[in-house]
Amino acid sequence: MAILISAHELKKSFTARPLFEGLTFSIESGERIGLIGPNGAGKSTLLKILAGKLSPDDGTLSIQRGLRVGFLEQVPLFTAGATVEATVMEGARDPYDWEEISYGQTIMSKLSLNSEDTVDKLSGGWKKRVALARELVRQPDLLLLDEPTNHLDVESILWLEEFLSGARFGTLTITHDRLFLQRISNRIIEIDRRHPGGLLSVQGDYADFLATREDLMAAQEQHEVKLKNTLRRETEWLRRGAKARQTKQSARIQKAGELKQTVEELTFRNKNAVVQIDFQSLEKNPKRLVDAKGISKSYNGELIIPVMDLLITPKSRIGLLGPNGCGKSTLIRLLTDLEKPDTGTVKHAERLS
Repeated sequence: MAILISAHELKKSFTARPLFEGLTFSIESGERIGLIGPNGAGKSTLLKILAGKLSPDDGTLSIQRGLRVGFLEQVPLFTAGATVEATVMEGARDPYDWEEISYGQTIMSKLSLNSEDTVDKLSGGWKKRVALARELVRQPDLLLLDEPTNHLDVESILWLEEFLSGARFGTLTITHDRLFLQRISNRIIEIDRRHPGGLLSVQGDYADFLATREDLMAAQEQHEVKLKNTLRRETEWLRRGAKARQTKQSARIQKAGELKQTVEELTFRNKNAVVQIDFQSLEKNPKRLVDAKGISKSYNGELIIPVMDLLITPKSRIGLLGPNGCGKSTLIRLLTDLEKPDTGTVKHAERLS
């Protein structure tokens, strides 16, 4: 397979401490890479560097000549008032070429897009489809996707899984959706300071990655314990005084200093940052947190939320599903008093947070 992009010792900082540094990897044609890592590791920034929208502070980036790169951003930008067709054709090399137009219409059809709709008036999920169509019209050799499932309904996510799994072009995808990651990836790259070089690359799907990472982290932790024991013995030797130090080479003293730095680096890598969140319960622990009765909502004469009742209790774990534009976000706004229903009432428990 041909190498599309080769990165060597990439570094990027926005504050005194770099987001990442020393990243070295390559992307080959046909690879479907899942890019993961903790929040703040610089995943979206790395995608922007690969897309040519940002420059690294240090390191080199070698790109295959003539490489066509598509970039689906997490929050795509659109021209105000533009139609779906005009927006999609922004990705074409020649928007007036009949073959390009025909290909654009095919992509819009596959994504069930109405070419005459105005993008501004679409829901978040439909806007994401339009942005995806715009990037696909570029006929990319490499498609970069930053959280592509955000705002998509289940049907759209399943379609995207099937599409990316069978795509001939390479893909690099950031996603927190582990099932989606499992289904669309044949290689996983994790950006994390715990890994040597700040990066771990594993061929295979997400399940393969988890197994490999577990083995590597366990081995790294065992290595840390072993080095700490060695460092303790060396430190004890150094503390015996000048007589003991005179009987050994000065190189051993230098080696102990280097060992201390290695141990500190391993300890930093193996440290797991755990966030603890305490969800405080209401003092009286009411049985009804949110009680909606007979609520409905219409926009411009179109019924979005039909008349419905909904009770949310402390033990509720509700999954809200439905096609894009059906009113899921509107329902949440009604339940949280960000909007008022046309009919019915929404009652909250006292001091509900």
